[in-house]
Amino acid sequence: MKKFIIRSYKFCFVSRGPGETGQARALAKFLSKKGGKILFCLHQEKNLFFLEDDKEFEIFLTPTPEKLKEIVEKKNPDFLLLFNSKMWNDNFKKECPFKRPKFVFCFDSNWLFNQKKYPLYDFVRWADKYFVLFPERIFKLGLKEFGGDFEIEKEMKEKLIPIGFIPSYLSLKKGRREKIRKELGIKKGEKLIFSYFSGFGAGYRDWALRNFIKAVDRLVEKEIKLKAVYIGPKIEVQKEWLITIEKISSKKYFEILASSDLVFMHQGMVTLAQAISCQIPVICNVSILKKELPKLHFWEVSPFKRIGVCEMFTKTTKIEKISKRIEEFLFNKKEIKKMKKKQKEVFERGEEKFFGELQKICES
Repeated sequence: MKKFIIRSYKFCFVSRGPGETGQARALAKFLSKKGGKILFCLHQEKNLFFLEDDKEFEIFLTPTPEKLKEIVEKKNPDFLLLFNSKMWNDNFKKECPFKRPKFVFCFDSNWLFNQKKYPLYDFVRWADKYFVLFPERIFKLGLKEFGGDFEIEKEMKEKLIPIGFIPSYLSLKKGRREKIRKELGIKKGEKLIFSYFSGFGAGYRDWALRNFIKAVDRLVEKEIKLKAVYIGPKIEVQKEWLITIEKISSKKYFEILASSDLVFMHQGMVTLAQAISCQIPVICNVSILKKELPKLHFWEVSPFKRIGVCEMFTKTTKIEKISKRIEEFLFNKKEIKKMKKKQKEVFERGEEKFFGELQKICES
C-alpha cells in the first residue's frame, strides 16, 4: 500500500461563482494547512476579492476552458477539483479538453445528476468522483425514494459521495465575536441580524430584501433593539438600524455571520452551511424560477426545512409572519434551542470527510 504524503501533491481548484469560490476556498485552506500545494482558478474577475486574504494560493483568472488548459498544462497538478460539475459548455462536460490530471473530482451542492430529467443541468462526465456538499441525512431527504423531489441516474449513484458541509467553520471564540460586534457598532443588549441575498452569483433576491426591511421595520416600531448587516450590491435604502457593506473578503463575511444572532438569506448553500456550522438560526427565502425547473430552489431547501435546521419563506409570505418568526429566533429561547439542537445533530465537517476519502484514493 502506498503511503499518503500530501506535501507531494499539487491541487488545482476551479470555481464557478461566488458560492463555489467560498466552498473551494474552504477546502483549499484545509489542504494547504496539511501541506498541499494550491492553485486556484476563478471564472470571474469580480470574485477575486473573496481571496484577498489568501496569500498562500497561486491565483489565476480562467474565464474559458482554453485559459484553464494553459494553467493545467503549465503547472501539471495531480488533482483537478471542479466547483461545480455544471461549468462551461457541452463540449467541456463531455470530454476533458487538455491532458487530464491523474485525479478529477467535482463538488456540488445539488442533486442534479440526471441528464434525461434535467437536460438544462447536464454535468461534467469525465470526473472520477462527485462529492456532494451535504451530510448524507440531508442528501437522502432530497431523493424521491425518501420523500424528496430529485431522481439521480442509476450509474451516477455509485460515484456520488455526500461528505458534509464545506465550508464547515467552527463558531468564533467569544472574544472575537465581541470584537466584531463592537467594530460594527452593536451596543450591549442589541441583537444582530446577518442578511445576504446574493447579487454576486445566482441572481439577486431584491424581493427578499424588501420583505426583510418591512419585517424589521415592524420590530423597530415595537422598540426592539436590533441592527442588521446587509452584504451585497449597493442599495439606496437607508435605515438607522441597517449597516450596508458592498464588498468583503470570505474571511470577514464569515466572521460577521458567525457573530450574529440570526441569518436572513436567499437560498445559497454556502451561506446556509456556514449558519448551520455555527449553529445560528437561519431563514431562507426561495424563488420561483423562469427556467426548466421552476421549483428547483424549493426542492433544494425543503430537505433542510424538513429536518429542522432552517426556516423557509417565499416572495408571497406575509410580512407579519416574517416579522414574527424573526422575533422568535431572536428572543424565544425554546425556538432558538430547538433549531440549534437540530443543526448540531446534522452538522458534519466535509473537509475532514473528504480528506479521509482522499487518503483512501491515494493509497489504493
